[in-house]
Amino acid sequence: MVWGTNLKKPELKKISDVIWEIPTSFKQGMKVPARMYASKKLIDDMDLMVFDQIANVATLPGIINHAFCMPDGHIFSGI
Repeated sequence: MVWGTNLKKPELKKISDVIWEIPTSFKQGMKVPARMYASKKLIDDMDLMVFDQIANVATLPGIINHAFCMPDGHIFSGI
């Protein structure tokens, strides 16, 4: 797989006006849901790789409750 391909935006559950949740069904291996803290506009403007990245965090050993993504969620583009 080429890095950054086959990505999709998850079905987000609105928790509040600034809290959105990605369910564990989004990506195989997610141990906890991912919570994103951002306005709807910021969420809509995020690169698809941000959703993939926070889903990857949710698969890490030892993680409990939630993986968190702050409003400045972004990918590292210095490759």
